[in-house]
Amino acid sequence: MTNNENDIQINYDSLLKLGYAVIDVRYRDYDVSTEVFRLVIVKVEGDRDDFYQSMLKHYLGKDLKDRNIYDLWTNILKHKIKMSEQLGRDVYIKVAAMDFYENMD
Repeated sequence: MTNNENDIQINYDSLLKLGYAVIDVRYRDYDVSTEVFRLVIVKVEGDRDDFYQSMLKHYLGKDLKDRNIYDLWTNILKHKIKMSEQLGRDVYIKVAAMDFYENMD
């Protein structure tokens, strides 16, 4: 088991300006790579400014506009990797988001 918690460095603002967003990180063994995880990036159509707030509101049922959304999202991705490593399988991003938010300090 490797610890990749510090390996996630994403410039969300630059990606959003290009019309893309990170929506998940997958944890599993890949036949074509030795990478432990892969970011899932999608094309964002529509309002990019509120993309992550809307996504988290969908997952958590709460409006989180008062928080640093990019740091929160990075921490959720890190939490998903940690949970996946502990369970030895990929965990749904919604489960990781809910678990992280419920257990935040």
